[in-house]
Amino acid sequence: MKELSPTAAKIADIAEHFIQSRGYNGFSFRDIQDALGIKTASIHYHFKTKQDLAKAVFERYLVRYKLILDKIEQDQESAEARLDALANLFILTRDDDKLCLCGMYASDYRSLDSELSFTLNRFVEINEAWIEKVVKLGVDSGEFSTQNSPKDIAKVYFSALEGSTLLAQFKDSSYIQEVKTICLKSLKTGSFS
Repeated sequence: MKELSPTAAKIADIAEHFIQSRGYNGFSFRDIQDALGIKTASIHYHFKTKQDLAKAVFERYLVRYKLILDKIEQDQESAEARLDALANLFILTRDDDKLCLCGMYASDYRSLDSELSFTLNRFVEINEAWIEKVVKLGVDSGEFSTQNSPKDIAKVYFSALEGSTLLAQFKDSSYIQEVKTICLKSLKTGSFS
């Protein structure tokens, strides 16, 4: 990912906020213009198209997200604490009246070009691989008990987080908390089998 100029970074910050709160199709360059007090020509100078802006926003998000996963691994020793910390990211995002960027892009999937679709798939794969590794750690250490493969559990856990975050849009973040609690309890008791 190339380094963004200060103006391009501000544009991307505003776009990320709009995408997470309104969706990809819920804003235009004019909204960014109004928010930053610059002309749309200035936005087009940095990002030729809205798709270019969307790609830059997601690439930056992915870099930050991977750093957060690394920090969770450094800060949390147990598998349960790591999965709990991951779920808390979704809760904090919802408490900020936003949704996961991946989920918001997914809702506007048909409007996105194939290059961005590839990046979305990479985000899902990164999450599922990370969760799979954490579940395997939990099974190997005796924290978790399951008949299912860590890979299958990773898909279910990540889907549960994304889905509960989406549903929490008309509920509140306690819904995500409940789903997290159910998943972790199921992993610990072996009822995720």
